[in-house]
Amino acid sequence: MRFVDEAVITVRAGKGGNGCLSFRREKFVAKGGPDGGDGGDGGDVVFRATERLLTLYDFRLKRMYEAENGKPGQGQQKYGRAGKDLVIEVPVGTLVYELPRDDDELAKAGLGTDGYAGMERDGALVYELPDEDEDDESEERVKEGLLVADLDHDGAEYVAAEGGRGGLGNIHFKSSTNRAPRRTTPGRFGEDKRLRLELKILADIGLIGLPNAGKSTLISAISAARPKIANYPFTTLTPNLGVVESDSGERMIVADIPGLIEGASLGHGLGHSFLKHVERTRCLVHMLSVEDVPEDGDVMAGFNLVDDELAAFDSILAAKPQIRVVNKIDLIDEEELRTLRERFDKAGVPVHCISAVTGDGVSELVAEMQRLVRELSKSEEDTEP
Repeated sequence: MRFVDEAVITVRAGKGGNGCLSFRREKFVAKGGPDGGDGGDGGDVVFRATERLLTLYDFRLKRMYEAENGKPGQGQQKYGRAGKDLVIEVPVGTLVYELPRDDDELAKAGLGTDGYAGMERDGALVYELPDEDEDDESEERVKEGLLVADLDHDGAEYVAAEGGRGGLGNIHFKSSTNRAPRRTTPGRFGEDKRLRLELKILADIGLIGLPNAGKSTLISAISAARPKIANYPFTTLTPNLGVVESDSGERMIVADIPGLIEGASLGHGLGHSFLKHVERTRCLVHMLSVEDVPEDGDVMAGFNLVDDELAAFDSILAAKPQIRVVNKIDLIDEEELRTLRERFDKAGVPVHCISAVTGDGVSELVAEMQRLVRELSKSEEDTEP
């Protein structure tokens, strides 16, 4: 399945139905009072997180989502039917950002000036405009949008756009001095918003490391995922998800994350597009190719480079539990492998030496991954209130 982690869409809640202008007219009641009913409220646009979806790809194909309008009121004090809510399912882990609307879009919708689109209230549209006194932060906020929802668990919901209220029928305007009011109010417009959806994958384990460390080969070896594999940096441009199931039925979701380079915390290479996915993983498998282990000097140099970028981006990332792995041991002989193990033992760092191509050491690594996920799951259950 193609993985798409960002999409920009427009949502429009339903318009409220108009109030009804009507008077009671029956056989023996020639001049009855007003009996016009209210219009129904417009439908809301609601986002709901579901574990059935793993991608935002469908939102690249359809960009406009509209809820149903409310029905107008009728005579005999009959209220119009409310419009149905539009429920949009998104993957668990989706972030919803509200973007400012530009003049052309607002003019076409008949909504008014630039800003964050708002619902019509008391005859006027309400917007939240960026603070002109804010400099870089304000510019970045306008570009990225305002974070309004984090749908981080199955079934989480967010009302992205509220439907407009139905108009009032003329029955509401009867008074002692006006027994036959001909006044009604129209239904109000629903909220109209431009949203950016961003998916931060939720996985048990994230495979991280320098480019071309063999992460894609490993995930294809331990799961049914079939990522693109080639011998050059940045083969993996978007995360790939794989499900690993043990003989006892235990399942864990593993994410193959794009390779990291020095300066990623500043946005270099795939930079932030890499790091934002690492935030949602519970633990990490940190992979390093034997080709990136220096023959002399600091044996941890490759691992430290990635760790430093994690820490520079977010200290919480650097604190996540890690399993360190040296891959591609099929490229060295037994004597070189023994020397490599001794160097890591001397550094006091436990390391799994594997070959994702031949399968050497892979089963032991998977067992360790399952053990760590099991421990984290138990720890999370113990800390829950």
